[in-house]
Amino acid sequence: MNKNNCTETTVGKVKELRSLGLNKATKIKVEYRVDGKLYVVEEGIKLKSEWIKIGFIPIGQKKTPVMGDVSVGSNALVTYNPNNPSEAYITENKGFLIS
Repeated sequence: MNKNNCTETTVGKVKELRSLGLNKATKIKVEYRVDGKLYVVEEGIKLKSEWIKIGFIPIGQKKTPVMGDVSVGSNALVTYNPNNPSEAYITENKGFLIS
């Protein structure tokens, strides 16, 4: 998929979150509609690292989703190709996939 062809955005619903195991990626499935037709996009949730500190001393890192708190039933932005709406990605899911 060429993300440059994806120029339109719509709001979809998170239908599924599936953990692939400890220290593995979590899959997110989002349903969205374009011109009355239902589509689905599925991706691994991208993570960001945040320092865990005691005062100003870093003691470790924690990984959190770049999309913030997501849950089944919540809204998610989807960017899609208007010429082929099945080509899409979850707009706010940008970053590194930890697997």
